Amino acid sequence: MSGDRMKKILKYFPVLLIIVFLGLYFSYQNGYYESVIRDKMALTNQNIEKFEQDVKDGHDITLDDYFIQEKNYSTKASSISLKVSNKLENIIDSGIKYLFRKIASVVE
Repeated sequence: MSGDRMKKILKYFPVLLIIVFLGLYFSYQNGYYESVIRDKMALTNQNIEKFEQDVKDGHDITLDDYFIQEKNYSTKASSISLKVSNKLENIIDSGIKYLFRKIASVVE
């Protein structure tokens, strides 16, 4: 790669990181993860009702009938981007707190 092309890539890399961070942050804030957990809970309640009905009916009961193995759709990229966004959130949060502490000390 030429030096100019590398400089362009490095110039836009922080912007890309911020966009990824904001996307993950807004999906978290809009309750995506809570809705996934709520869906899992509803599925669990359905399995409990099925289990109770099978006990009443006298069916043979095995645990495999009531536990659903969930596929793991996460990839290395998604887990890494989540870790990066959490680190960025902590860095930005501590930076803003530091900035406001300095502003507060100057004002007082």
